[in-house]
Amino acid sequence: MSKLINDYPFLFPSNFNKEEWVNIKNDSLRKFIFNESIKKYDDKKLNREISVLYSNLSNEFSDFNSPKIITLNNGIDYQFKIITTDSLVLLSLDCYLDNQDLYKNIPSYISQRMSEEFLVRDLAEKLISRHVIYPRNRQFISKIIYHGKIYNLMVNNFDFDEKKALNYNEKEIVWAKNNEKEVWKFFIENEILFNTSNDLEERFINFGPYSKFGISVDYESAPMIGRWIGYKIVKSYLKSNNKTIEEILNMNEYELYLNSNYKPGL
Repeated sequence: MSKLINDYPFLFPSNFNKEEWVNIKNDSLRKFIFNESIKKYDDKKLNREISVLYSNLSNEFSDFNSPKIITLNNGIDYQFKIITTDSLVLLSLDCYLDNQDLYKNIPSYISQRMSEEFLVRDLAEKLISRHVIYPRNRQFISKIIYHGKIYNLMVNNFDFDEKKALNYNEKEIVWAKNNEKEVWKFFIENEILFNTSNDLEERFINFGPYSKFGISVDYESAPMIGRWIGYKIVKSYLKSNNKTIEEILNMNEYELYLNSNYKPGL
């Protein structure tokens, strides 16, 4: 245990003493989760998939330096499934086991995305987002276009389909497509596009079970619907202006929106 702590000190916060770490290591549930992770993931297959992602990232971003990957179990803390720095990625495999017995106390909208098929997708989004400048202003339109840039890059240059890129299931992407016009109308009529309220992030951008329009059928809606609209605005700009996604990554969001020729539902 001492060697492990010495080799990876950043994984062992000082507010825990060595005895507490030993108890965690010997905990029967922790051992079970560790064994499930070992059974689920083949090192060679995972390394191949990450190598392909890293190769694509290197081709896309000249300043990309492949961060070292450390796989671990974090006690199924799904809020920290993947932690990235410039030189390091901490990848918690126990958050991608697709084991509903282990995840029974986790909301279903979260646990249904805790499977192997989402691991590389989540890592890709994390690493790509580090290369797209977050908007300086706080307007809703700028925030959703920021996400739209990331998702268009994932679709166009990293071979993710729209459903996977947007982190949607089949029902959610069908809802997003079928209700795009009504969502856009709601945003316009309620003067949301240029609003700077942080509340709008919680309602329409942040990950959740559904979007929050304040109506009785909210629970039927797709989550993160603002990101979908942002994706479609950027997609429309790329088509209307004959640009590549690389050319617009650092483009001003408001200027992009004005020249997008976006028509909801198309």
